[in-house]
Amino acid sequence: MIGATEFYPTTSGLNAILWVEAVIYLGIGTYELFDDFLAKPRAWMNIDNRPNSYLMLHHKVGHKMHAGLCFVLGMVALNGALEGMVTRFELELIFISFAVILPVLWSTLLPGRLGVTVLLLKPEFWLQGLMLIFYSDLIRPQILALCLAFNIWGVVVYFLHTRRTLISPYEYATLRNDVIAAEGPAAVTKFDKIAGFKPAPERSGRPISQ
Repeated sequence: MIGATEFYPTTSGLNAILWVEAVIYLGIGTYELFDDFLAKPRAWMNIDNRPNSYLMLHHKVGHKMHAGLCFVLGMVALNGALEGMVTRFELELIFISFAVILPVLWSTLLPGRLGVTVLLLKPEFWLQGLMLIFYSDLIRPQILALCLAFNIWGVVVYFLHTRRTLISPYEYATLRNDVIAAEGPAAVTKFDKIAGFKPAPERSGRPISQ
């Protein structure tokens, strides 16, 4: 563990991780902070044939908070990459940032192949793993324990809430029907591809010729 006022020179491995974080999260955060005139109402936000302001504002608050977290994470990573050294607090801030994101992934893990694929495509899944394996000895044990506790909480929520209440019964067909109900049949196509689901062909309804 490094001291509170010490600087840790970035190794080539840590520098690579910091640059990946900076590009991904600073890019996401910057875009989402300034996408106000580009974002359009989702299908489920329409009630009585017009966008519902309450639903749009409710979604926007969460969207902007996500943008803020990504921007801060990206800025911390960029600073460390440019300076060539990091403090213990900066490393701990990176650890905690990933630790508050990962429980969301654990607790919203989708059924079947879709869930595994989505999880493996999330950069924070791999980045947190690399940080834990190679750099967890640089931060305070209390912070490491806090990060692990957050991750465990996400797993607990997955088993005791998501599988029992949020997606019930917990199978792809349930999620698929909900997506169609919220966004329309066209929106479920990408889910079907990732999940490896092939919908049954629709019957034409025409009588078979004798």
